[in-house]
Amino acid sequence: MTHSWLLATAYAAVCALWWLLSRVVPLWRDAARPQFSRPWREVGLVFLAIAAVLALGQLWVRGVRLTLPGPWFPLAESVNQLIIFAPLIAVPVVRGDGWASAWVRTDKLPLRLAIGLALALFALFLFASLERGAPSWLNTVRSVFSPRRAHLAVQVLLEDLAIAILFVRLGAAMGPRRAILAVAGLFAAAHIPSMIARGDAVRELFGLLRDFGLGALVIGTAWRSADIAWVWPVHYALDMTQFLQSAALTSR
Repeated sequence: MTHSWLLATAYAAVCALWWLLSRVVPLWRDAARPQFSRPWREVGLVFLAIAAVLALGQLWVRGVRLTLPGPWFPLAESVNQLIIFAPLIAVPVVRGDGWASAWVRTDKLPLRLAIGLALALFALFLFASLERGAPSWLNTVRSVFSPRRAHLAVQVLLEDLAIAILFVRLGAAMGPRRAILAVAGLFAAAHIPSMIARGDAVRELFGLLRDFGLGALVIGTAWRSADIAWVWPVHYALDMTQFLQSAALTSR
């Protein structure tokens, strides 16, 4: 199984488990659905904030960043990521929209995070079981949740908040179903340049359809819950498997 298909399997399994949980655990009922008087204007403001984020990211690439030595490196990089994403994260504050418009729910937050962590551990179990040459599940967990990766956890959290902020406003402008399909389509389309470069049209077409379906499933599930707390640990854990997968390939 390729890493792409492994990720698709893990995300699909986690989403299925969440849907089962949501039927018996009353944490995601009556999710807030913020509305805006002029939603397309809000979408435009978000895209302006995204442009600012990209500009700050370019400064980071060019070396304009906070640096600290040794064990302080994750702290410095966490601060850098906060600075980069600040324009986008500030949108709900500046506009007075409330944190529900970023899928942030503070009620029973420890329980929400615990469920997310349990789902992340399950996803890592699938990785350790299905990825040839992968470390054991315990070693996978230790590597993924190592303190030296703390800045990457911060980055993934900020990415999830950014996606939520954009999607909530896009969903208010064009309806959640259309927004889910649009974002899933953009996610799949982002792979087209590399697909063309590889030149294997038939196989890559299946990959494109897989990515579209997976994007729709994950985004639709996230929208249904309107809760970053459980999504974040899963997203972070599966993102980190790319580094373990690279190590597995090197060791073959």
